[in-house]
Amino acid sequence: MAKRTAKKGSSRSVRLSADRLQKGWPGPAGTRVRLATAVDTDVVDSLLDTAGAPLIPALRSSIEQGTAGAALLNGLDGTTSTFFEDFARRTAGHSMANSMASVSLTLVAADEQDQPIGALSVTAPGTIIERAMSHGYSDVQALTLSVAIGKVHGLAVAEEARGQGIASFLLKRAWQVYHQLDYFLLYGSFEIDRDLGAFYKDCGYTVHAPGEGFLLDRLNLPFGIHAGPDQCVFTRWRHPR
Repeated sequence: MAKRTAKKGSSRSVRLSADRLQKGWPGPAGTRVRLATAVDTDVVDSLLDTAGAPLIPALRSSIEQGTAGAALLNGLDGTTSTFFEDFARRTAGHSMANSMASVSLTLVAADEQDQPIGALSVTAPGTIIERAMSHGYSDVQALTLSVAIGKVHGLAVAEEARGQGIASFLLKRAWQVYHQLDYFLLYGSFEIDRDLGAFYKDCGYTVHAPGEGFLLDRLNLPFGIHAGPDQCVFTRWRHPR
């Protein structure tokens, strides 16, 4: 993986905080975009299921236990170094599922009654982690990719609330969180019959041709991600500094 150094104890200003992420921001159509909580999981799961990507069971359990995204939250209130160290603590002696949940971000767009009408789930890059292990990386080495790459697992908005910019706002806030924590890449995929290419391009992502994958050589990884013939992959890389 590409070498990245973090200035330990850096005092650089933090644009977001854990508190802001939990309380949220005013969003389109009178919504508030915030971190998902335990009381949201049934609705979030139902929303994401309409996009064919229900909540990953282990992540749902972590949201209900209040531990989902814990490393992200600590990183937002600290430094990049804080984030790396916190994730390392959550890796040693813990299940891979719990470690991955600590860097997963589940956002909701809640209406005036605080009911989710939109949801976004970004997870650790499970497929890339599995591929890394198949290429001889240890479990810990592969899991470390969770602090460099995020996977857009699912994004959905209730039918009656579509067309108001809620989905793009959710993606924008997720990118802001991961960008602040120095992630290199967010990626995901969609089935070509959903015709979402223009949407993701407008949100700043590169949309690859149907069936086309991408390489991870920017991270010095000797493999890439492949797409099925009925899928389009979308990627957003961090600009070099």
